[in-house]
Amino acid sequence: MKIVRTTPLKKFFNKLWGFLISNVGAFFIGFSALIIGVYQFYINRPIIEYDTQSHSFISSQNDNKFKVMVENKEYDNLYQTVVIMQNNGQQPLAGSDVSRIGHDPIRIIVPQKAEMVHYTLDKPLTSTAVAASLKEYRGDIIITFDFLNPGDQIAVTILHEKPADGFRVTGSALGVTDISHVLTERQILWIVVSVLAGIYILTLVLSILDRKGYL
Repeated sequence: MKIVRTTPLKKFFNKLWGFLISNVGAFFIGFSALIIGVYQFYINRPIIEYDTQSHSFISSQNDNKFKVMVENKEYDNLYQTVVIMQNNGQQPLAGSDVSRIGHDPIRIIVPQKAEMVHYTLDKPLTSTAVAASLKEYRGDIIITFDFLNPGDQIAVTILHEKPADGFRVTGSALGVTDISHVLTERQILWIVVSVLAGIYILTLVLSILDRKGYL
């Protein structure tokens, strides 16, 4: 009688095949396909992300050799916040698809406690292919543009008297599901840890199912 020895590699593939054709495996494959489909649908749309950078522009605590005048008024203390909005998707966004003023236009929310003094389109940081303009409406800064192609960005520089967090971009447009802040290093780390934890839990569950003879 001939004895056929199963190599570790063959045993592994047998286990893998058994898992794939099991009910758990079919569910896992179907769920993965759904996630991939949703992801593909999402990245094929305009994805608007923004970032904010703030710092002290001039401080009365320093021995300044210069003065800052805005509309004929001198300021001893000013803060500068730069808001950069970028299309990180794979499709362009037309300005005509953005909700109009009075509804939900794309705009920068300026915290009232910031006491905004001045704002301007930061042309050196704005993509040259973008024709953009700004308009103040009810304390917010409305951003209008012709087209925002993938990878293009619009930058706005804001001067304000008080330090303040909470500058954000919001609004709605056809095909845009969300306008979100760029992920910080801590948020990225949290996502990575969560994914690794999910993989560990899934592996543990599959191992238990295998021992119970369900796989």
